[in-house]
Amino acid sequence: MPGTGISAERGLPGYRTAAHVGGRTQRLAGLCREHPEAARWVPTKGANGEEKQIRRATILLHGYIAVCACTAALPVRAATGAPDTQLWTELDVTGNLATNTTITGIARVRLSESLPNPTLASPGVDVNYKAGEWTLSAGYRYDATAEHEPETVGGKTVKISQVALLMGKRAWRFGRNTLAVRLRMDDTINASSNPYRARIRLEYRWATEGLRWVSYLFTNDEVFYEFQDQKWFRNRFRAGANLKLSERTDLDVFYQRQDSNNSTPGAINALGLTASVSFE
Repeated sequence: MPGTGISAERGLPGYRTAAHVGGRTQRLAGLCREHPEAARWVPTKGANGEEKQIRRATILLHGYIAVCACTAALPVRAATGAPDTQLWTELDVTGNLATNTTITGIARVRLSESLPNPTLASPGVDVNYKAGEWTLSAGYRYDATAEHEPETVGGKTVKISQVALLMGKRAWRFGRNTLAVRLRMDDTINASSNPYRARIRLEYRWATEGLRWVSYLFTNDEVFYEFQDQKWFRNRFRAGANLKLSERTDLDVFYQRQDSNNSTPGAINALGLTASVSFE
């Protein structure tokens, strides 16, 4: 360095010339070629892409939590009364129908601690089509609901509802994290008034590691909208785990809290069991 008496080759501590930097870069590149396991310690452009994915997942997760917090404050929680304790069970069996198309048979039974049982018995079927990142479904439900004394009509103790539905589902995966959305539109075929209802569900899943039976933990929140009264009338929250019982069989075990402002009981605490069997 001129005027200092110190050469560039033996310069101040921390001082590096372009030759030093170039030589060090070449040595690192050679090391990576000779020892591939060392490459993971050298920053690459791919690391930036991974960081971007993590940031996107974090932003979406924060948005999911914010939406759930907002939906929890919806007026459906007003005047829901003392909660009833129930058991919700469901069996879904899925098989191939055609290219990108499957069919799912569904059977649901719900039992109550204090109401006439079963509170719901419901067979149904869905036809599902895989369209890119979305899965689109058209389905049918035959709901037999046990009516308790204040709601009986003409002495009937069972209410029958036939429901046609359209549904769309999509998921975004970021490492061990998955964010999913489900949109659903229901049409009660045998209703005498406006039969249309909309449902929106957001779900977060976290894949587990080192747990033999547990595939992932999940939480979701679903809100229900009624077009006749033009209002949000129900909120349904779930949290639980997906268990891998065999190559073809999964079991969701979860806690559920449901609040409604147009039915009795207005609040339900439930243990949920949903078994899914796939022959795809």
